[in-house]
Amino acid sequence: MNLRDPKGYYIALGIDENADADAIKAAYRSKAKRLHPDFNPSPIAAKQFHRLHEAYETLSDPGKRATYDRPWKNKDNANGHTSANGNAYAYNRHGEGKRDPEMERKERKQEPPRAEARNSPKSAYRTQARANTGEQPAVCKCGKVTAQPRYIIFDLVWGRITKVQRRGLSGIYCRSCADRTAVRASLITWLAGWWALPHGPKETVKALITNVRGGRKPADRNARLLMRQSRAFKARGEMELARNAAEQAISFAATPQLRHDVDTLLLSLSSHPARALKDRWNKPGWAATAQILPLAIIVGVVSMSATMLSPVPLTMQFRNFIAAIDVPAAITPSQDPAGTLAPLSSMPATGRIYSVAAKLANLRTGPGSNYQLVAVLGQGTIVLVTEADPAGQWLRVTTPDGATGFMSVNQLSPDVRIDALDDIGGFGGKPAEKPAQVP
Repeated sequence: MNLRDPKGYYIALGIDENADADAIKAAYRSKAKRLHPDFNPSPIAAKQFHRLHEAYETLSDPGKRATYDRPWKNKDNANGHTSANGNAYAYNRHGEGKRDPEMERKERKQEPPRAEARNSPKSAYRTQARANTGEQPAVCKCGKVTAQPRYIIFDLVWGRITKVQRRGLSGIYCRSCADRTAVRASLITWLAGWWALPHGPKETVKALITNVRGGRKPADRNARLLMRQSRAFKARGEMELARNAAEQAISFAATPQLRHDVDTLLLSLSSHPARALKDRWNKPGWAATAQILPLAIIVGVVSMSATMLSPVPLTMQFRNFIAAIDVPAAITPSQDPAGTLAPLSSMPATGRIYSVAAKLANLRTGPGSNYQLVAVLGQGTIVLVTEADPAGQWLRVTTPDGATGFMSVNQLSPDVRIDALDDIGGFGGKPAEKPAQVP
């Protein structure tokens, strides 16, 4: 609680603690026009207007204002002048604070010597927070005060023959400490988690996946942590950081009560914008890569071993596998009652010589029986297959006399007569017979 403005009345009106009656009235009239429910469609406009009116009633009455201001004025008179927020930390663009050397020097003069174990940044900040406002902000394990803290649980697993032991490394972390802790937990799990049967490997994989994804972040704990951080910043006058922390708490508020508490906190900070901070948790970061690195090393070692020990190079095996996949499926021929067709057992290869198996075979302009007839080829005529249609039922062929067209795949045979081989050179045989009528 801020002793200078315990209920946030000065903040609600947007005035200084030393403002006179005219300034209070002018501020009230200006904000009342914007926050009145009749003119402001916001769902929280009524609550904001009620709070504004309550602040005006207190500060516009000299007696009520004197009672409201008495605690901090008495403290200033007793201890001398203090800063409005008592803030001993300077915050960087990530909202992480470091001790102000000038403030530390003053504290060392005012406070009695303490044991070395109690002089850590974490205990020093808590002592300062307790002395200034009574509100204790959350402090990371490294001693940083951050506007983006997270309560995280990292899984650590190690196996002992038949027994699997689990442990959670939990605490309040900034992003840097969270990454280091995740890597440490995963490294121990990589080395010691597999050596328990039968559940060791399964639990190890589960723990590694959890750690790579950033650990477990309980929604309830993180919502309350961020609300606590917001109240601590608000008590010190760091309103922009307080608003940012409260907005982060919204994403973790899973219960109606928590959402109500966050809304109430945001309502008290509605007159202040949130500081734009770089989100430290939106990307995996270097820790995820470091945790997956052992898996990459294992895969690389296994691949190199397989390559060195295999009698056939892996590239050759892969090519053979792809070639086997590319072989087309066998085509089921149609029935030929006259027995004149000698259907192929598989798709004819393009660029090869075949012979006509049917007594009469039609050569058409396209891959289908509805296309125009080009010629009729007799049984035993050799043709050169140059192309196959996607369905695998029709082939583009070239005859020895240079005619080109499409034939059904069932009308060809790979058996070529020896006496017909003389026509292969240049494909210069006798021309195909022209049909008297289209069958």
